[in-house]
Amino acid sequence: MNPEDLGRTDFIIIGSGIAGLYTALHLADAGRVTVISKLDLCAGNTRFAQGGVAAAFYENDSPELHLEDTWRAGGAFGDRAAIGVMVREAPEVIADLIKRGVKFDSRNGAVLLSREGFHSRNRIWHIGGDATGKELLKVLLRDSKKKKIHFYENSFVEHLLTGESGCCGVSFIKGGKRFLLQAGAVILASGGCSQIYCYSTGANESTGDGLAMAYRAGAVLRDLEFFQFHPTVFFPPRGDPFLITEAVRGEGAYLVNHDGERFAEKYHPLGELGPRDVLARAILMERERTRLPVYLDLRHLGAAFIRERFPTVYHRCLEWGLDITRERIPVSPAAHYLIGGIVTDLEGRTAVRNLFAVGEVASTGVHGANRLASNSLLEGLVFGRRVACAAAAIRTIDRGGGRIKVKEYLAERNRSETAAGNDSACRAVRPLLQKLLWEKVGLLRSSFGLEEAVARFEQWLPLLNCRFMERELCENQNMLLIGLMMARAAAARRESRGCHFRDDFPESDPRLQGRHLVFKKQLQETGDMPGLDWDGIFHDYRNGGE
Repeated sequence: MNPEDLGRTDFIIIGSGIAGLYTALHLADAGRVTVISKLDLCAGNTRFAQGGVAAAFYENDSPELHLEDTWRAGGAFGDRAAIGVMVREAPEVIADLIKRGVKFDSRNGAVLLSREGFHSRNRIWHIGGDATGKELLKVLLRDSKKKKIHFYENSFVEHLLTGESGCCGVSFIKGGKRFLLQAGAVILASGGCSQIYCYSTGANESTGDGLAMAYRAGAVLRDLEFFQFHPTVFFPPRGDPFLITEAVRGEGAYLVNHDGERFAEKYHPLGELGPRDVLARAILMERERTRLPVYLDLRHLGAAFIRERFPTVYHRCLEWGLDITRERIPVSPAAHYLIGGIVTDLEGRTAVRNLFAVGEVASTGVHGANRLASNSLLEGLVFGRRVACAAAAIRTIDRGGGRIKVKEYLAERNRSETAAGNDSACRAVRPLLQKLLWEKVGLLRSSFGLEEAVARFEQWLPLLNCRFMERELCENQNMLLIGLMMARAAAARRESRGCHFRDDFPESDPRLQGRHLVFKKQLQETGDMPGLDWDGIFHDYRNGGE
């Protein structure tokens, strides 16, 4: 099928969450901006963000304290320079959001700042109680439409076009047709890959597409063994798991076992405000010890406070017949957030020229081995603004190398459409790999399980050499590629650090401090979906950019 060439724009942004939209707004005056969203413009994980934006704004707090909290929560494994950039610029983006009309929760003119796990101060800026992400999206979408940013909705980006000048555009599928669009710079803001697990808090469309595309284009992926599981998730009788915001514990909710006994302090001195990785494992171990459910108990906070402070949680639980003002919430961990991602420098540049990454898809180094609560929205805002500044400097659209590669791309696509029968095999692989990752590459890991996972994934590798037009099948390929990388990295890191926990290596290895596992595609003469050429060696890989 010959794709339709849509010509050129100045900047392509893949993803319409907070990172993508904030980048687009800051690029709007620098040229033509095109945002491509897999589904509608409100899709993705931003709308699910209940907690808020962390920022040290007032006298009893400081960016230095925020830095240390972030560093310690990440297992002292993060990039302190990157963390410093994020926490120092946090007040600036908060001020900009207020200028744009964002109304953070306040009482009598004073902002109501809350505390979440492992934060040493009340520094979480929230909106609508527990509707921060949803409300931020409204404001950013409103401003984006005022700036006349162009949007393609329900469009699945399948491929990054590359030429001698680097990344020069994208190929995407919309309405059963394939389109090409070229640009001077491409920014990946496509989110993470939580759907590779069968139980997750993320959006159904979070399938690791940006990670897979970037890898195939030559970008470097790092720290994929670090995947955060949120400790407090409610599993309703029907439907998807529902996250119970960390702010609930920040306001004083208790973690209790079936007998009503608080147990968190047995696992961490901060109790319910301990880091996510520790509490997720604590809940799992308490359930295994008692063979009974574990609960979040808010009842002592008072019915009026619960309904006002956590309206989203209250109403969602009530839909399932659970009144959290009178009943405890049964909770269990679920897959939540990818800590690793595409390696970038402090302006979002990747190893591929003119290709940038921002948000969950990127690995800036700020999260270390485990993310501190409410730093995800902040990261998207701070680095979105930085990416826009760097990308705005790229104004010349390559008219030589880009066109040559487009011709090569057309020839390759026409030559290698999928053979009959492969579509059913690819369609069947999703639930199998989701279950495999949950059981073998999940919250608790061991050598035997990880080796089994790698072996199973390698049996599915031939599916990566097929070509599909259907979005679901392309997503499955991306999930397969990233899932195999995660399993290999987890097997290679023979230690426990942050949210990567090995039963057989329960302590951190000081020799691996600051050492990262990276994946970079080895150039081959044919095909763009090879098996992984990776030696499993740890590298001291800093934020490199080009």
